[in-house]
Amino acid sequence: MKIDMGLIGSSAFGCGPASAGAEAVGFDGVWASESVTDAFLQSQAALMATKDINVGTAIAVAFARNPMSTAYLAWELAAMSGGRFTLGLGSQVRAHVERRFSMPWDSPIARMREFLQALDAIFTSWREGTRLDYQGQYYQHTLMSPVFTPHHHEHRIPTMIAAVGAKMTELGGELCDGLLLHGMTTTAYLDEVTLPALERGLATSGRKRSDVELYVPLFMVMGDTEEEITERAHNAREQIAFYASTPAYRPILESVGYGGLQPELQAMSRQGRWSEMGEQIDDTLLHEIALVGSPEDMPRLCRERYAGRLDRVSSYYPWPGNDPDRLHEIIAGFADTTERNL
Repeated sequence: MKIDMGLIGSSAFGCGPASAGAEAVGFDGVWASESVTDAFLQSQAALMATKDINVGTAIAVAFARNPMSTAYLAWELAAMSGGRFTLGLGSQVRAHVERRFSMPWDSPIARMREFLQALDAIFTSWREGTRLDYQGQYYQHTLMSPVFTPHHHEHRIPTMIAAVGAKMTELGGELCDGLLLHGMTTTAYLDEVTLPALERGLATSGRKRSDVELYVPLFMVMGDTEEEITERAHNAREQIAFYASTPAYRPILESVGYGGLQPELQAMSRQGRWSEMGEQIDDTLLHEIALVGSPEDMPRLCRERYAGRLDRVSSYYPWPGNDPDRLHEIIAGFADTTERNL
């Protein structure tokens, strides 16, 4: 199992030093997130500051862009890094696509399928010099003259998509190199929904489980004292409650017998009772979703829960940052994790 670091909430300016530090202590990769700045700017800064580790977007919002603009960015990042870049895309949700980005939203599965197919057509045109002729319902790319064709390179650009539901997961298994799963999940949901949907997608494309990677930013609730763990568990309860108030996550709650909690939390959110919502996440539900313990416990806890299920993980929350030697030893512990089932 590979251990990565998420650059959640980082500015592009801060991504370089953070990524260099992650590489120095032994992380396998870093992931840029599109929250307060552009994920591709973060990725460029991370790639320029590192030499060996993988850098990816988790996520870049696909529907805020078009396949051509996305292809140019990914192509250049792969070229400048010697092939260390992974393109991770997500659909986001309707409200953000329409009201924040002022872009169209409909049929996200079908639109994402076309987005991925259009990307493949563009990359093939650039790599092989063939005529670009992609014509779908949502995207049409039929013009590519030599003056606008980027410099040739042979670096493959792995593509991953974010998925929670079965249909998007199945699409990832069919067309992508991996899936960016959400930390708001359970082993029951992985076993009953995610992994079977992945296998259906893989069967469609004639591939096997070892052909794709599953990545999750896990809720790692870490502390060196009971007081620290209690405080950070409180923060995790509030974050879990925030996600659990959204109908899209109800199936995850249902996987462990908490489906009825979702409408209760949704009602509380509409009433503005944000500070009370975390109190509804009891210890049982917290431990179904989060890993709780000291930083040194995390490799073992990941191994016990996710060996054979996940391929790459990161912590949703920060690691202890004032002792690089300590963090290096913790990160090294993930290398002993049992390899995934092939």
